[in-house]
Amino acid sequence: MTDLPRYLVAMLNHPLRALLGTVLLLAGCDVDPPNRNTLDTADVSATALDPGTVAVRIGESGPAFDACAIRAVVTEAGDATVPVRAAPFDEGGETVRVANGTRLYVCTRSIDQRWLGVVVVPGTESTDDCGLQARVERPRSYDGPCISGWVPRALVRLTAN
Repeated sequence: MTDLPRYLVAMLNHPLRALLGTVLLLAGCDVDPPNRNTLDTADVSATALDPGTVAVRIGESGPAFDACAIRAVVTEAGDATVPVRAAPFDEGGETVRVANGTRLYVCTRSIDQRWLGVVVVPGTESTDDCGLQARVERPRSYDGPCISGWVPRALVRLTAN
């Protein structure tokens, strides 16, 4: 133990410090890391890889839940419409505009929680679920038939399913 730095020798000579050091060392190890929202090129569409586009991810709640289990409705547009953007920021390209009363599936959120990754439900009376009420085995980019994108959280109200 003479080859070890003095602070390591002092730490190892005290059982509580040794235990703490071991716990801290192991805390940095991640043998099988959970989903870190990394891109899986096997299920990412070409548009998801375009600069300025962030794909809406489905299945983030796990395989026991619907692909997008939260519903919302646009409520704060006033007389205007709300742009659905290709990325979660104001400079993101506009995919489509939606009016008050438009129903949405909320699939994910931006890191800062200011943007919601949504899928727009077609029509006001439609029962089409856009393929989102089924469960998915693992998180992936949405590639279904409905329009998807990002809306500001402040402009929608979460609703019950």
